[in-house]
Amino acid sequence: MESLSLREILRSKEEQRILTGRITGIEKEYYKLQDRIISCAIVWYEDIKVLIPVTHLGVTKENKSLIRGMLNAEVDFIVIEYDETSNIAIASRELAMELRAKIELPKIKKNDVVKVRIVATSTKHIIVDLYGKEVVIKAENLRHTFIANAKEEYAVGEYLKVRVKEIDIKNNIFELNAKELLDNPFNNIRRYFTENSEYTGRVIAFPKSKSGVIIQLDAIPVTCMCRVPAKFNTYPHFDDKVLIKITEIKEKKKFIYGYLIRVI
Repeated sequence: MESLSLREILRSKEEQRILTGRITGIEKEYYKLQDRIISCAIVWYEDIKVLIPVTHLGVTKENKSLIRGMLNAEVDFIVIEYDETSNIAIASRELAMELRAKIELPKIKKNDVVKVRIVATSTKHIIVDLYGKEVVIKAENLRHTFIANAKEEYAVGEYLKVRVKEIDIKNNIFELNAKELLDNPFNNIRRYFTENSEYTGRVIAFPKSKSGVIIQLDAIPVTCMCRVPAKFNTYPHFDDKVLIKITEIKEKKKFIYGYLIRVI
């Protein structure tokens, strides 16, 4: 008797039905349709191993590192081959993305709020799946405050609510914004901070283009650009707890400036 998962695998192959699973590993397999060994993403569909060759993953480059970046991502796929003896299916994420985009994208309009899946993260951006289209969201469009490393703030496999700022299917233009759906802490910033007062925080970044350090303040999740006075022989280290003095608050530009008083 066929299991439910097997019936769904066979229907996906016969009827081009989209299935969903989570990438949990990487293997090199002999892919007979291309007659070569190819790195494959592993998705377990209950008791059935599904291999998605990197050639069918919908990525720009065919290398293992791109699959590593997608580990734990939830992805859509369509089965293209099933081997009953080994109980292994070969699937294509690329086909599923094309079908999903064809069906779902025309329903989305500018300014709609939708949920997207995070499929990859980088220091300064994340990549999400917008109904079959991979879209890059830069760190400055994720939240109102500074993000030192998006990898530490957002995880592959999570869902994120975003507003559609631009959508042009014909020209493949998509712009998403998450911060517009979040409270802007700078709207009420002077409730928490005043100029020429001292506050605690921790070091989270060292800007290359500017002298000083960026401090994540403790009271609320905003940052302060702090200069380091000449009396400090060495710069503070990453994650050091510090005391700073705020010298200027610019609500509209979302900037706070100050200087370092001491490492706590």
